Amino acid sequence: MKNFEVYIEDRFEDSSLEFFIDSKQLKIFLNKGTSFGSNHDTTLFAIEAIKYVYEKIGPVNNCLDLGSGSGILSILLSKLNYLNIYSCENDPHAIEESLLNFKSNLNNDFPKFIKEPFQKNDFYNLIVSNISGGFIPNNINNFSLSLKKGGFLIVSGFNLEKKIQIIDVSMKNNLKFVKSFENKPWISIIFQKS
Repeated sequence: MKNFEVYIEDRFEDSSLEFFIDSKQLKIFLNKGTSFGSNHDTTLFAIEAIKYVYEKIGPVNNCLDLGSGSGILSILLSKLNYLNIYSCENDPHAIEESLLNFKSNLNNDFPKFIKEPFQKNDFYNLIVSNISGGFIPNNINNFSLSLKKGGFLIVSGFNLEKKIQIIDVSMKNNLKFVKSFENKPWISIIFQKS
């Protein structure tokens, strides 16, 4: 996985986030650190998108959190009883912080870190990717090939000006638009493989 943009988010103290999903109250504890993923709009939109998919189909097997940062989205998937969760991150520091956050939130069944997320075709039922820059539009084909038919792709981490471009390239790769979450300048989009 090539993405050379590393974003940090200073958390100067431990923090907790609370979510209500399908009448469940979920708390996620994040240790202080600098790996991305806590209160930024793109993370919150990715959480809203996960909530939307969960309420439509419930938990599924074989999920990928691509660009996992602090591990917050992998932790959320675990707390929602998704199975076989794979995390992918190219920053060794973020991996260390994710593992610490996994230990603070989960029992022994942690998401598994992988280096090459696109090696298997028709494997994932859900992919969540909150990555900035050109990575998402440049990898839509890889996302599509890695998703099972009917699987969902949640992309976040980019601004509204890329919406049309990402929807166009996604539709050309058998991904139909489902829903978006927007607050200028940020957006998160849900697609489903047809």
